[in-house]
Amino acid sequence: KYWVLEANVDGYRCDYADGVPADFWAQAFDTLAAIPEREYVLLAEGDRADHFQAGFDLDFGWGFYAALKEVFGQGQPARRLLEAHENSYRNIPAGKEQLRFTTNHDESAWDRTPVQIFGGQRGALAASVATIFTGGVPLIYGSQEIGRENPLPFFSSSQVDWDANPATREAYESILGFYQTADVARRGRLTGFPADDVLCFTKTLDGATLLALVNVRGEGRDFVLPGELRNSTWTDALSGTTVALADTLSLAGHGYRILLR
Repeated sequence: KYWVLEANVDGYRCDYADGVPADFWAQAFDTLAAIPEREYVLLAEGDRADHFQAGFDLDFGWGFYAALKEVFGQGQPARRLLEAHENSYRNIPAGKEQLRFTTNHDESAWDRTPVQIFGGQRGALAASVATIFTGGVPLIYGSQEIGRENPLPFFSSSQVDWDANPATREAYESILGFYQTADVARRGRLTGFPADDVLCFTKTLDGATLLALVNVRGEGRDFVLPGELRNSTWTDALSGTTVALADTLSLAGHGYRILLR
């Protein structure tokens, strides 16, 4: 209440939320809700089943992150990402969301960076595209957008070179610029097309359709399109060019396409 009333705070990320009893969170959030004319975003750093009932709006997508590492790093089929998404949201109440990431402060400090985990700069970017558009709310952890290769130390200062890898930064700016302005990207209903090497799904909303394809392998793939996507015409969401799909689509290693119609 102090920070809300004195500093106009409108959201809390609650560290190690899994280690705090649910009745404490429920009482705390009921108290905040009693303050008139205030709205909050309440984020649980955890994934315990009772967080949403206690009043949290979002939890951390650890399950999807684990699936990303299995698919990109261990050769599991791309359909594993669709399954992880569906399994997560099966237990999330309507109106609540999951925070999705390819790294965060813990992972970058104690594990490895996306560049190391997902197979280089292109792999890290492909994993981000899969994460941003599949669902949930995307987290961008400072330094991933410039493709930092080495972990950031947790308890000491380390400068981020914002001029490094300008192509990676520009790609993130383009991807997130589209995501921010396209309702279908954020709120569309997902239909997945399970496959081994390419993550393929559509999202639909109010007559708009988004098609996302991500090659989860480091080598090129000729992807046989699902029947309902063949012989269709789209607009590339990032370049604005027209894309005519036939029966197959060639994707470079860790290549991706974000199409709209």
